[in-house]
Amino acid sequence: MRAQKRRRRPCQGAPWLQQGRDQHPGEVRASRSRSVSRVRDVSRLAPHRKANNTAVIRTLRSSLLTSALHYAERGMHVHPLLVGSKEPRWSDWEARATRDPELIRKTWARAPFNIGVACGPSSLIAVDLDVPHEGDVPPAEYTGVVDGDAMFNVLIGRMPGARPVPTMTVRTPSGGRHLIYRAPSDSGVRNTARTVGWCIDTRAAGGYIVGIGSQVDGRPYILESSITEPVAAPDWLLTLITTAPEPPKAGVRISRAEIDARLRALSSGATREERWAAGILRSECRDLAGMPADSGRNNRLNLAAYRAGQLVAAGLLDQAVAEEELTAAARAAGLGNEYAHEIEKTLRSGMTAGLLKPRRMPTPRIGGAA
Repeated sequence: MRAQKRRRRPCQGAPWLQQGRDQHPGEVRASRSRSVSRVRDVSRLAPHRKANNTAVIRTLRSSLLTSALHYAERGMHVHPLLVGSKEPRWSDWEARATRDPELIRKTWARAPFNIGVACGPSSLIAVDLDVPHEGDVPPAEYTGVVDGDAMFNVLIGRMPGARPVPTMTVRTPSGGRHLIYRAPSDSGVRNTARTVGWCIDTRAAGGYIVGIGSQVDGRPYILESSITEPVAAPDWLLTLITTAPEPPKAGVRISRAEIDARLRALSSGATREERWAAGILRSECRDLAGMPADSGRNNRLNLAAYRAGQLVAAGLLDQAVAEEELTAAARAAGLGNEYAHEIEKTLRSGMTAGLLKPRRMPTPRIGGAA
C-alpha cells in the first residue's frame, strides 16, 4: 500500500515564521481582477464565545508572548489589547508601551491578550491597505480599483520617481495588509484615515497597529513574507502622507440627556411596535454613550448598529435617524475624537449585517399559555 502523504501543519508557537499560505491555504489573496472576492463579508457577526479549553488558551498565550518578545527584540514597543479585540487594555497605552521582556512576560502571563505595537515610540509608519465593506465603492476616477492594495499601486504610479519598496508586511484577518516602515526622526508623519487614498489609512505617532499572532473573530494577523524588519520609509511615501489633506474631525458632542430626549420624541404618535423599536434604540444609545475609554466601545457600537439594522429591516426604524443617533452616542462616549471616519466604518459594518436579519416585536402570549 502506498503511504498517505502527511499533511503539513503550521507551527503554532512561532507566528513570525508562518507564511500566509501555510496558515490558511484557502485564504490566499485573490487576484485584483476578482473584485467580488476583495469585499469584506459583513453578513454575519461572529459569535463571541468563551474559550473553555485550557490547553488552547495556554498555547495561544504562549504564541502571543513569543510574538510580543519578537517585537521588543526588534526595538518596537508593545502593549496589550483586549482578548480577541483591537481595543487597548491600557488607557495610557502609548506612554506605557514597553520593550521590557520581564514586563512583557508578566503581562501576557495573565491572559492571551492581542498585541498592540505603538508606532510613535517604535519610530514606525504603517500603511493600512484595507478591503472595502459591502456597498463601499471607490471614487469614479479610479476605474478598476477594488481595494486599498490596488489604490496604493495607482498612487505609486502617479508619484514621480516612486517605486514599491519591499518591507515587513502583515496580512490582516479581513484580507488587507499592513506595510510597516521605519520613520525618520522629526518626519512630521501623522495618522490619516482615507485622506491618502481610498481604503488606505496610515498610523504613526499617536497610533498603533495590531501585532502578528493576534486574533480577531478567531482569525489571526500573519507575517506575509520572510522580511521581519521594517525598512526606512522612502521619501516619496513621506511626501504622499504629509501632503494629504487633513481628515475631517468629529462633530460637537451631544450630552447623554439630549440624546435620550431626542429618542423619546421618536415614540410620540408611533405604533406600539415602533415605540418598542425606539425603546431598544434608546437603550442601545444610552449604554454606548456612558461607556468609558478602553471598555470595548468600538465593539459595542458595532453591536448596537447591528441591532438597529435589524429593526430598520423590519420597517420599525428610519435608517438615517438610527445612524444619526448612534453616531451621536458614539461621540458622547469619546469615539471619533481623532477621525470621524472610524465611527462611520464601524457603524456601516454593524448596520449592514443587521439589515440581513429583520427583527419584529414578539407576539404576546394569551391566556398564560406556556
